[in-house]
Amino acid sequence: MDFEQPQSQDTGTSLFQLNLDATNTYTLRSSASWAKVLGVTGIIFGALLITWCAVKIVQLSQLYSQYGYYRRSSLDMFSGSSDAKTGFWMFILSGVIFIIGGIFAWSFGNKINAALKTNSQEGLNNAFAALRNYYALRSITLIIVLLLFLMMFAATL
Repeated sequence: MDFEQPQSQDTGTSLFQLNLDATNTYTLRSSASWAKVLGVTGIIFGALLITWCAVKIVQLSQLYSQYGYYRRSSLDMFSGSSDAKTGFWMFILSGVIFIIGGIFAWSFGNKINAALKTNSQEGLNNAFAALRNYYALRSITLIIVLLLFLMMFAATL
């Protein structure tokens, strides 16, 4: 199924022929600034989360090798358990998702500022596409987390 993009008309009377006034431009610039803040903090948080997991994995593997096989049962929840490994992978995956979301938010902020400076319709379209990607990533992530919570809730019944 092929969907066509709406064709803009030169008359300016089309519903899809929108104009940016001073208020909208200010709001978009402000949104771009906050998107950059969100992007930077998302990237930093994701990197810290992944770094923390890597440090903990190294620490726990050293602790396990220090005590050897005989103390394995007391350290099993950290070093050998599949629950702990799954937890670490979930934290790493969360960090990657934060980084990707941060990149999308940062991209929106940069693209919207560039489009407003150059008065470029194509740049504005690209900026909104980056914003769409950010919202799509966050929505999909939220749906997955909601499904996981529902599955955990159902498992406890």
